[in-house]
Amino acid sequence: MKLSYAVLVTSVLTGVVAMGGVAVAVGAGSSGSAAQTAAADMPPSAVEDFQYPQAEADAALAARGIKLKSGDGHIVYTTCGTDVDPNRIEVYSHIEPNKPFCFRVTGNSGSLVLELPRVYAVRSNDYKVHVDMTVENTQVSFDVPKNEWVGVGKTTDPQKRDHALVALTASK
Repeated sequence: MKLSYAVLVTSVLTGVVAMGGVAVAVGAGSSGSAAQTAAADMPPSAVEDFQYPQAEADAALAARGIKLKSGDGHIVYTTCGTDVDPNRIEVYSHIEPNKPFCFRVTGNSGSLVLELPRVYAVRSNDYKVHVDMTVENTQVSFDVPKNEWVGVGKTTDPQKRDHALVALTASK
């Protein structure tokens, strides 16, 4: 069986595309049209941008005034239950005193970038939590040991300034 050059190039390109690669046909009489067609038929690349799902972020902002920006997917905003959840981080803010903002850690570690103003305390449960905050364009950080309540932000500031929580990082 004798194959023409165009059939051979198309067969090779189809195999390369099926394996997720990109090839360019070069040779006598090749106009590149087979390569252009194969490249046009490829699906767009899937690149994770780590943005928080928009619908969930919009709902949290509307309901409670918290901006969820991005993360690795292992710390997620959740409702607070009455039970003790070892995977939950509780954050207290003066925008809703005595009503925590809760986050569930779904792996051995996780990170979340957010914006929550006027934070004054964090409870860690079974994770060590690193908290990044800003106050008057200055970043400050706090470490919360496992199973501890820690005063952060305004409660530790000699000037009693409001601090915004901008990042949570958790690890077992």
